[in-house]
Amino acid sequence: MKISCFFAMLLLACTIASGQDILLDKTVRAGELTLFQSVSNPNDYYYLSDKPKLAVDPATGKPQFSFLRYVENQKGTGDQATKDEGEGGGIIHCVIEMGVTQAQLAAARQDLLRVNSSGNIKGPAIYSGGTFALISTVNDPQSGFARKVLGLGKAPILDGQKAAVSISLTKLGAKVLWESFQTPTPDMSFSFEMDLKGYKSPRRAIIEANFDQIYQHQSFSAAAITRQGNVMLAGEINIAMEDLYKSGAIKVTTYNPDENMEKAVEDAYSKLTRMMFDPAGAGGPPATPALPGQTQTSMLDRAQALLNQGRKDALEDFLLSEDIERVELAREKAAVTTTEANPSTPPPTGNQPTSIHPPGTGPSQTKGYTAPKEKYGYTRPTPTLPTTAIVAAYSMRTVRQRGVFRIDLNKYTIDNLSLRFDQNVGAIDCPDCFKQINLDDPLYKQREVSATVDGYNAEDFQKYINFVSISFRKKHEDGQYTNADLTIDRAKFNQQGNFFPFLYGWKGDNNRLKWREYEYKTVWNFFGGATKESVWAKSDLPTVPLSPPYLRKVIDIEMDQEVVTREGIRSAEVKITYKVEGKDMVKQVRLNPKGGLLTTQIEVLLPVPSINPAPTYDYEITWMLNNGTTKVSPKKSSSNLVIFADQM
Repeated sequence: MKISCFFAMLLLACTIASGQDILLDKTVRAGELTLFQSVSNPNDYYYLSDKPKLAVDPATGKPQFSFLRYVENQKGTGDQATKDEGEGGGIIHCVIEMGVTQAQLAAARQDLLRVNSSGNIKGPAIYSGGTFALISTVNDPQSGFARKVLGLGKAPILDGQKAAVSISLTKLGAKVLWESFQTPTPDMSFSFEMDLKGYKSPRRAIIEANFDQIYQHQSFSAAAITRQGNVMLAGEINIAMEDLYKSGAIKVTTYNPDENMEKAVEDAYSKLTRMMFDPAGAGGPPATPALPGQTQTSMLDRAQALLNQGRKDALEDFLLSEDIERVELAREKAAVTTTEANPSTPPPTGNQPTSIHPPGTGPSQTKGYTAPKEKYGYTRPTPTLPTTAIVAAYSMRTVRQRGVFRIDLNKYTIDNLSLRFDQNVGAIDCPDCFKQINLDDPLYKQREVSATVDGYNAEDFQKYINFVSISFRKKHEDGQYTNADLTIDRAKFNQQGNFFPFLYGWKGDNNRLKWREYEYKTVWNFFGGATKESVWAKSDLPTVPLSPPYLRKVIDIEMDQEVVTREGIRSAEVKITYKVEGKDMVKQVRLNPKGGLLTTQIEVLLPVPSINPAPTYDYEITWMLNNGTTKVSPKKSSSNLVIFADQM
């Protein structure tokens, strides 16, 4: 018996190759920490690092934070007078630590023993990525002080549970933030939405989605996507999904009366979002309209609109619950008053109409009124208003799904959990961390251009990338060149927090606008020796986003228990072949139904849409049957990011 249990756990562990060994829906609160239970061992737990703070450079002791505000003078043209203010913006870079203290960890270990006497905290749950919103308070002449989203961006994950944050601010955003830092209590908050990959427990529910109807929704139409610059916020996607669920295009059926329907619907939204969209970069200032003559609402404005709506919904829910309490208390008052006036008169029944806002004095002044504190044992708190919208940004895939998608959730399924927490930076005692420059100042003889890797985490340098190198050159007016080269590998990515500056000076550059221009090119070297070199590109921006030619894609592998039983499948192997710069890359995974997991994932690299808008890969399925024979499918080509391993 012990031997069979051992092999069952071994099979289970073999299937946990792509997802993290945690159950996203099995959490325990121990001390100040949230713990996730292990899939393979119910006595093992992993803690959530949700206590963000500014990282400190161990060499200098200074915070890993920089804020550059710049301005460029604007001259009048023609009949226009000289402008009172120049154009400009700002650049913020910092590293945020996500760790917890040893004291918090020790307290959590002690508290866990009260829940599970054999419980053991193994280590941190590792984030797979994240997005953030930069928020501050703005003095609005019409509405007074209001929380304002100043910027959106990605948060690449570094080793050691750190996140690198880089963002370009608009002129207004830079001004608001700079003025805030001049006060004793500056107001700058990062609102993080970090992604955690793991497993969801089996649930007796089936998802059915009609993609032909889903793509007809006004939010997902080609015109709407184009107007939005091909990018949607997660909050906007969820609103559209709710409409489709109400219309019947998305159906969720549960077969267990105790099943949490709301959780099953959330699983459906998450699954469909990953099938239809890819994560998109959200940094930088508001985008320009995608089509001539059309106005495009910027991502910042759309995030702010979702923020305002979220606050409105929270207040409405709070007021509605207050109204329900008032109705109950009005009935109590009527019953007490009627009984005192005429003891023989029965109390009013629930069928009698009652105004939701009864006339007369407030409840606290009414005889017979039971205050919430006495009635429920506590004073109902005011609502916690959302401080940001769901800011994760997605771009719709060029290749669209077709037909009806159906998946049974009665198995362990790989999923992502989006976790939200905030960090107020507060006062920063570091004068060197703040710089303010005028690009037209003749004393400003040196320019810094920073490069950041877009779309990859530190772990990706271990899995896919050997290095990325960038060559930088600046031709000055006197004919001289400033050249620089930098190679970024995993160690340097972590060491410098995904922030790589280049400097060039003043060499006879009398034309200030031309002085800002430079050239750069990149070389990406992937595992297996594949190399992609770009051509020289011109730019005058203060930041260089190093966008990779290949992006990591996650392919879901699914099996259905009914097919496994009917076909007598003992195990199934899926082999995927894809190309990176002409070189074949092979990934292989095995599903073991006896281990309890009928789903897994394979990560591959596929070209970005600008290189190939509809990239494909090849795959083969091999069944190992209970009778000792094997069955192999022909090699198939696909662009779908879901493979059903139970279909030959």
